[in-house]
Amino acid sequence: MASYDLILVGTSFASSFFLHEYLRHAKPEAKILVLERGRKRPHAELVSLRFGLQKIGNNSFKRKDKKPWWYAPTFGGTSNMWYGNTPRMLAEDFELQSRYGQGMDWPISYADLEPFYCDAEDLMTISGPSDHTPFARSRPYPQAPHELSNPEKLLLARHGDDFYVCPTARAHTPPRPEVSTDRASCCANFVCNFCPVDAKFTVQNGLAHIYADPRVELKLGAVVQSVTSADGVATGVEWLQEDPELHGTREATQSRKDASATGELIALGANAIFNPHILLRSDLDDGVVGRYLHEQVGVAGFINFDGVDGFNGSTSCTGHHYRFARGEHRRERAALLLETFTRTWLRIAKGKWRQNMRVTGVFEDLPQAQNRVQVDRADPSKPVTTYAKHSDYAQRAVDRFAQDLEQMFEGLPVEKISVGTPRDSEGHILGTARMGSDPATSVVDGDQLHHKLRNLYVLGGSSFTTGSVANPSLTIAALSLRSARRMFAGAN
Repeated sequence: MASYDLILVGTSFASSFFLHEYLRHAKPEAKILVLERGRKRPHAELVSLRFGLQKIGNNSFKRKDKKPWWYAPTFGGTSNMWYGNTPRMLAEDFELQSRYGQGMDWPISYADLEPFYCDAEDLMTISGPSDHTPFARSRPYPQAPHELSNPEKLLLARHGDDFYVCPTARAHTPPRPEVSTDRASCCANFVCNFCPVDAKFTVQNGLAHIYADPRVELKLGAVVQSVTSADGVATGVEWLQEDPELHGTREATQSRKDASATGELIALGANAIFNPHILLRSDLDDGVVGRYLHEQVGVAGFINFDGVDGFNGSTSCTGHHYRFARGEHRRERAALLLETFTRTWLRIAKGKWRQNMRVTGVFEDLPQAQNRVQVDRADPSKPVTTYAKHSDYAQRAVDRFAQDLEQMFEGLPVEKISVGTPRDSEGHILGTARMGSDPATSVVDGDQLHHKLRNLYVLGGSSFTTGSVANPSLTIAALSLRSARRMFAGAN
C-alpha cells in the first residue's frame, strides 16, 4: 500500500489553499496524494455545461426534503461555479454569543484571520475598495474596485457610513505591481456563475500550477469513503476509484474499485455534505458530526426609481449595504447584508426602462442541530441531507426586510420597493463539522484539527461555527492558509 506525507481530499477552495501553503513549507522529497471525485473539465466545457454540472452533483447525494445544495463535482470544485463575491466576515461575526447572546462564538477572532484574508485576496487578485471598507485591513486590495451604477453612487453619497463597493474575484484593472494575474477583465455580461471570459478566479486559472508540482500526485475519480485510524491517530484513507472520464454516469459507478493509501497527515477538504459523511463512515460520530447544516437565507427585492437610470456599473454585483449587518439588533434578529446589482431587469414602463435596481437581502442563520447530514442506509457510499427550516432568528429579520429597505434607501428618489419570498438556496453549504473549543459541542478546534485525531484536518465550510452574511469562499480560503501555516510553525 502506498504511503504519503499528506493525503488531501478535494480540489476546491479549502483543499487548494491548504495545498498551496503546505507546498511552500514542505520538503523537496515530500509525497502528497490528492483525491478528487470529479474530472478535469476545460473552461469551454464548463461554460457550455453550465448548471448541468450542478445536476451531476445532485446525483452524488440524497435528500430527505426539497432543500437544494449546490456544489460542483469536478477538478477545482465549486470555484468553477461560484459568483465571485468576496466580503470578509465582520469582527462581531466571530463573537455572536459573547456580544449578542446568540449561537456560539468561534474559537478564533477576526484579528487571528486578518493576515490570511490578505493572503487569500492576493492569491485571488480581488478587486475591492481599500480606502472605504467595513473591515479593518492591514494591506490594500490587489485590484481597484469596480465602478458603481448611478443608483449606487447615490447610495454611497447618502449612506457612505454603511454602503461600500462589493469586493469581488471578478477581475477589473491591472493589479498592484507585486501581484500577478493572467485573467481577463470582467466583461460585465452578468453570466458570472460560469464566466465566459474567465475573468473570475477559479482553481483552474489561479492555482492549477500547484497540482503540477512533482511532489503532488492527483487521482481523479476518487470517491472517498472513510479515514482509517488506530490508537488515536489517523492512518490513511479508503476510497472507491472510478474511471474519471465516466464521472457522473451509471457506468462510472459500475467501474468502481476499492482503493486505499496510508498517510502521516490527512486533510478533508470536501464540502459540508461530504466531510461529515466521511467522518461518519470512519466511526467518528460523537453526536455533533453531521449536525448544524446551514446556509444564509436570501430574499430578492426590486427598487423602482424616479428619474435615475441604472444598468451602468462595471460588473454584476457592485454594492454592499451594511446598515443592518452589524449592531445591537442582532440580539433579537439576524444580520442582513444587502447586495445591490448593476445587472437589472427592464421596467415595463415607458421612459423608465432602466430606472430600477435588483437587490438581494442576505440573512445570517443560526445553525440548528436537526438540520444534518447522515449516511444513507440504502447506499452507505452516499450521504443524505435533512433540512427542516431556517431559524426563527433569521425569519424575524426576513419579516422586517421591506421596512429595513426603506431605511437603506432613505433620501433617494424611490417610487416603489417590493420584496419576494426566501429563495431555495444561496449556493453555500456550511456547518456539520464545526469548530469550537469544547469537544462536546464541536468537531474541530480553531486550527480545523479534529479534537480526537490530532493529525486529521477537517477543512472548509463544514468547520463554520456560525454562518455570517458574508459569502464564505474567502473565509474558507483564509482558514486553510492559516491552518497549514500554523502547522509548519509548530502551533499544534
